[in-house]
Amino acid sequence: MTRNQSLWIPLTAVGFGALLAACGGSSTPASSSSAAGVPTATATAPTPTVAPTAVAASTSCPSGSSVQSALGTSTLPNAVGIPPTAATSELPAGATGIVCEYHATTENVIIEVIVNIPASYISAYSSHFPAGFQSVSGVGDQARSFDQALGGGKDNEGVVATKGTTLVVVDATDTPATLSQIESLVNSLL
Repeated sequence: MTRNQSLWIPLTAVGFGALLAACGGSSTPASSSSAAGVPTATATAPTPTVAPTAVAASTSCPSGSSVQSALGTSTLPNAVGIPPTAATSELPAGATGIVCEYHATTENVIIEVIVNIPASYISAYSSHFPAGFQSVSGVGDQARSFDQALGGGKDNEGVVATKGTTLVVVDATDTPATLSQIESLVNSLL
């Protein structure tokens, strides 16, 4: 497994997080520390470009322990935020939200919650999945998921769902979580 493979989902989410932050997301910069060697991606092409700097996570981010419990892991810390970067496209006016990254030694989870966004934006998110998506029933008004095996028993998994004008994305890399657990977490955040 290459480093690029293990970071694919977080990279896609970082691009979306940058897009959100550039359009009025609620993350606020704090003291910066470099996350050297962790590439980011643009919203239109999930290609690594620059290393992000960690920012304070929104106080609305779920605690690391609640995400751990939901996903069946025991190693996730509390969230950090994803900083704004130049984005190539924007969310609609009035859309706001949070981006929360939970990064442990091997596991990585990114949660995004965006409000005041048309449900049609689910297509923009699922078009950046690194594997084909499946429709999911019983999660919000509409939902899509993917599961990508990375080899060595490691997976990238994600779910994006909408309910009304709220969109929630949960991407999990190398966690013991099943898609059902990720779907339950998404449902709890909608």
